[in-house]
Amino acid sequence: MRGNRISAPYRCVTRAFPLLAALLLCGCPYSAEEPLSDPLTAVIDPALVGAWRMRDGETGEWQILVFVPFNERELVAYAPVEAPGETSLCRVFTTMIGGERFLNVRELGMDGEQWYYAHYTVDGDRCILWLIDDYLFDSLTFRSAGDRRQFIQAHLADPLLYAAEGSEPSEMTMERAAE
Repeated sequence: MRGNRISAPYRCVTRAFPLLAALLLCGCPYSAEEPLSDPLTAVIDPALVGAWRMRDGETGEWQILVFVPFNERELVAYAPVEAPGETSLCRVFTTMIGGERFLNVRELGMDGEQWYYAHYTVDGDRCILWLIDDYLFDSLTFRSAGDRRQFIQAHLADPLLYAAEGSEPSEMTMERAAE
């Protein structure tokens, strides 16, 4: 299956959800119709569960992002907002590739939504996500999610997995929010 190149800025301007919005604002994220692995094989990363905060680059205000278990294998991520009806939810689960953790992210409640991927690390009270960019995927077709994982594993150390040539990788840093 081929991933889809999208023009990110226009798509997420109206989104209230900071994780997906931040991922989509980070250049040209790679997306596909299927996740990196079967969610039935996923294991919840307990280090990710809970409330995180990140500073909004434009306003300087703190944004809260909460990861809660949805079932035994997946999380739901959401950002509490004051206005009713503005919260969007994302289905999130972890896929291990070459010993590294990747988030599969898909907005809930939207037909035909694509999956987005982010490499992440959690070190104590700090979580860093790097969006998978579409640069290396430009003309590739994958027969399966396994083929896509193999490609990513072969390019884990390649900066072009996270940003187009001449660009800086997009990084989203969060810190554990006080409970």
